[in-house]
Amino acid sequence: MTQALDMSNIHEISESLMRISRLLHEHTHKLEVAVEGTYAGQTGDPRVSLLMDALLVARKADLELGRNSQALKRLTTQQLSTSSGKGNTAATRAVFERERAELQSNITFLKKQRDEQGILADIARTLNSTLEFDEVLRLVMDRVIEFVSAERGFLMLVDQQTQDLEFKIARDKQARTIPESEFMTAGISRGVVKRTITTLEPLVSDDAKLDASLNGHESIMTFGIRSMMCAPLVVRDHCIGAVYVDSRINANLFSQQHLDLLVAFCNQAAIAIDNARLFADLNRAIQQVQDDKQYMDNIFASIANGVVTIDSRGYVTTFNASAGLILQINNSQAIGRHYTEAFASHAHIGVVDLLRNALEHAELHAHGTFVPSSVDNCIIPNRLNGPFSLNLYVSSLRDTQGAHIGAALVIDDRTEIKRSEAETKKIRGIFERYVHPNVVKQLIRDKNALNLGGETKEISVLFADIRGFTRLSESMPPEAVMDMINRYMRIMCEAIWEEEGTITAFLGDAVMAIFNAPLPQEQHALRAVRAAWKMRMAVQGYQQTHPQERFISFGIGVNTGLATVGNIGSQERMQNYTAIGDVVNVASRLQNNVSDNDILLNDTTYQQVYPYVRTGQPFQLSVKNKATPLTVRYLLGPL
Repeated sequence: MTQALDMSNIHEISESLMRISRLLHEHTHKLEVAVEGTYAGQTGDPRVSLLMDALLVARKADLELGRNSQALKRLTTQQLSTSSGKGNTAATRAVFERERAELQSNITFLKKQRDEQGILADIARTLNSTLEFDEVLRLVMDRVIEFVSAERGFLMLVDQQTQDLEFKIARDKQARTIPESEFMTAGISRGVVKRTITTLEPLVSDDAKLDASLNGHESIMTFGIRSMMCAPLVVRDHCIGAVYVDSRINANLFSQQHLDLLVAFCNQAAIAIDNARLFADLNRAIQQVQDDKQYMDNIFASIANGVVTIDSRGYVTTFNASAGLILQINNSQAIGRHYTEAFASHAHIGVVDLLRNALEHAELHAHGTFVPSSVDNCIIPNRLNGPFSLNLYVSSLRDTQGAHIGAALVIDDRTEIKRSEAETKKIRGIFERYVHPNVVKQLIRDKNALNLGGETKEISVLFADIRGFTRLSESMPPEAVMDMINRYMRIMCEAIWEEEGTITAFLGDAVMAIFNAPLPQEQHALRAVRAAWKMRMAVQGYQQTHPQERFISFGIGVNTGLATVGNIGSQERMQNYTAIGDVVNVASRLQNNVSDNDILLNDTTYQQVYPYVRTGQPFQLSVKNKATPLTVRYLLGPL
């Protein structure tokens, strides 16, 4: 009787353990899905921490249950041994055997469940160990293939923009990546994948060739797939992709239990993938912000204008390198300081007043720039080579909602432009009446080519003088004489300008021009000779077309040699660009010795132009202030 009671108690204990085990495993599974899946990224939340503690307790209880089951097994064995020693009946022994077999089966089932839950927990920890997107994808595929003993696996994600299906990674059972060139054309059933994503329902086939439900998917038959599973990746009721595994070798490889485990795995994997994707997006956003900031910093650093910004309280927030160079202020000493302090030494420029007005009257300038302020001939502390000219512009700064958040000051250093304009005006004032406009333009473009202070260089000098000017003055009214001289001088100046010569003086009835100054000129001697011939031809042409006017003639002399060229005059008065030296005096003496529009060339000029002109025979000419006679020739025309 006692023996039967003990056996009855053992049976009741066994049944009780079974019920507790089932409830415990179900609860443990829910906790694992919650803690290591849904709330895996919220471990800092105290409520999630409480769930983690509960999961730990459940796992410990599961372990104790296993130990109790083992103890019960040993007790049953002992009872059977005792009963057989006392000659228990075969029927009693059979009851114990059935009880023991059932208990062993249940224990085996519970162990398998516990092992599977442990694997899922381990997978969850593995997936949550990194937020690198590509690494998460690799871990997902390797663990799922290992988990279900598949031949290969493919992970596809839905593009967030186009909603198209994209193959992200493919792995084989040796944990090797299937090359993109292969898995993009891999022999898998895309129809099954699309169906899974559309319906959010997982699919399994233990022998795909014989599965009638897959007959519509031709690739199943075409590619000889024997076993196949596909489960969606779902996050917050939204499908982000699918995991597909198959085998082209083994049928009956996957069961419903495998599919359930794959679904549980995909629930965890989807969260890990989504977290990794969000992390990647966040990193890209952070990088974009950093790139944008660097881009703006580069812009601020590269622009020539100074840029200063202050917040609504008046503290300097931006101070670029150009502002530092213009104002001679170190940006590290300005940023973070109040503008009244940062620009205390520059108050005379007006910076402090402009910024104060920008803050105090921001409502008056909600849609534009403050009236610009110009400061000329100012001195900037610690900056050399003054004075300086600045243009200052102040704008109100507002956020996207239109709220006032500060002001921006732009400093345009106009010093060099002002100096260049003054230099241009000076050059134009000196040369524009005497030099061909093209030469003036060249001088303005390249002011460094001009040495107004004086220099010694080789030039060619042309002198032209009216013959018999004294007789004309005695026989004509002064107004008529002046009018006639101006007409002829205009004709002769045009001939000089055609060769880009520089007219340096009008000496009553005479004109002086030089070549190779102020700008260098190739073949300057030839230019001077051509200009002289053009003057002669222009005068003769004018007289032919105006026979009613009194004919006059010129004497022209051309000489080449060294001279000092530059400005002559005082700083306070108009300066004239001219040449002085013996070469000028000789040219003047040459024109004094010719008449009837003849042109006399000194030998120094002839030696540079003889291949291009026709001349008369050389002869000796004695001139004033020259100890030895000159060798000269009459110009007969160009070759």
